[in-house]
Amino acid sequence: MRFLSDTNEICSHPAYQEIIGMGALALPLIFAEMEREPDHWFWALKAITGQDPVPEEQRGNLELMTKAWLNWANGCKKRLGSDWARVFLRSATCWTNWEN
Repeated sequence: MRFLSDTNEICSHPAYQEIIGMGALALPLIFAEMEREPDHWFWALKAITGQDPVPEEQRGNLELMTKAWLNWANGCKKRLGSDWARVFLRSATCWTNWEN
């Protein structure tokens, strides 16, 4: 997917759709990848979580959009506590039902 330039083409790619199909269980992997290298995971994140923490004025700026999503994820981690991964895996709905 790295070599695709059209966002619609990226989002409709079978591999991207499979990741979305994983649901909330894919979120830690997506966020880890975004920390390593910003990329176009925003559509998948919104589809999985039902959230969109990116302010209107930051749309289109890959770095700022990534930062907004990582901040959102870190807020979830803090609310879940230090053992967030175990809690998350038991109750993946925490991501999709999270109130901003």
